[in-house]
Amino acid sequence: MQHWPRLGCPRGEKVRRDSGEIVPMDADTIWLVMKGWQIKKQIEELDAQLKAIHAQLIEAHGPGATLIVRGVCRASITEREAVKIEDAERLKAVLGDRFGHLVKTEVSYKPERRLIEMACSGDEPLQPAIAACLRVGASAAVTWRAER
Repeated sequence: MQHWPRLGCPRGEKVRRDSGEIVPMDADTIWLVMKGWQIKKQIEELDAQLKAIHAQLIEAHGPGATLIVRGVCRASITEREAVKIEDAERLKAVLGDRFGHLVKTEVSYKPERRLIEMACSGDEPLQPAIAACLRVGASAAVTWRAER
């Protein structure tokens, strides 16, 4: 890990959301966070540059072209279309019984807070049956924001 001279190392702290505990971060962790932030900013800058290059290539050559630099790379320009239903009720009226055969319906069920509370409550008579219908998952991620 990178080490700074004592006076050159920025300070940092770790804040626990669950307990509110605040503890100082060690220099290696501070360096790692700063390095991650630097890389994230570089990625965003490079992504913006790449989008500008994409726009220039599309404007100059159009969809359907493949641009080949022998021994280096190739860039294929494609066009995608997406069709979305804007007014499902009106389309149902137009298609009638054929609607179900011509339209894919997707349903998403998400538990409300009260259902989660019921699944965790020892006083809830339906708790075992409700809990058996739910799956709890956990994940971790790092998000980045500029510090003001």
